[in-house]
Amino acid sequence: MLELVLLDGSERRFALPEDTELMVGAAAPCAVRLSALDVSRTHALLTRRGRRVIVLDLGSTNGTYLNGRRVKEAEAVAGDMLRFSSVLAQVLPPGSDQSDAQAKAGAGGASEPAGSPPGLGSPTSDQMQALVGDSLELLLARWASGGQAAQAGLVEWLVGSRGLRGAAVLERLGQEVAVVAAHGEVGGVLEDPACAGLVRGDRDIGSPEGVDLMLAGQHVLALKSAELPWLVLVPGIATPDFGELSLIARLLAVARRLDGVPFGDRLR
Repeated sequence: MLELVLLDGSERRFALPEDTELMVGAAAPCAVRLSALDVSRTHALLTRRGRRVIVLDLGSTNGTYLNGRRVKEAEAVAGDMLRFSSVLAQVLPPGSDQSDAQAKAGAGGASEPAGSPPGLGSPTSDQMQALVGDSLELLLARWASGGQAAQAGLVEWLVGSRGLRGAAVLERLGQEVAVVAAHGEVGGVLEDPACAGLVRGDRDIGSPEGVDLMLAGQHVLALKSAELPWLVLVPGIATPDFGELSLIARLLAVARRLDGVPFGDRLR
């Protein structure tokens, strides 16, 4: 177990059990709600994976920092310092004394070094390092504009910027299958009875699991994770590896929250 401890004088602690996601920001739905005026509404997403906490900046205006370095996607471990714009925090084991954290913060451990350019910190894989480049900036900008549902924006981004031929978010509604969002060459795939059978027989899965199958004569990758709906991907010039699938699953979780669907809620 790990905790996120705020060093803003409030001494608030937020548990980070395995596979837990915490949204950090100023908006009311955020699990870690910060009142500082320089914190974005949806600032960052923290995901616990074993002894690591994966930190994903959600296109915040003033940045997310790990040990003084601005990051877009990085891994934190116990003892690391985080900063959400001006708000300091530290990842600690439960019940740890904050005196070391406060001393480190006071010594400037969480401030950005002079002349240090924004960087990626410790990316989780080469694929994730590629994902947090310009293409991810396009997705975050699309979400920030608010012109369409976030899940619709995600599948369009997967096709337009990640080299997939098609993508769709599918959710079970009783014994029916609801198409939450779809884009690209997925019409035949969605009409295949085996696709609906896959969704109707879904099960709770802790970590992202990809299933390779043939639907409507096409190679398809179906992704399922925790309480999220199925994400059906039709590979094109690129086929996501496990590292990229893990990040796509977290982006889907963010999109669900932006669309007003709390984590764990399902259409039944």
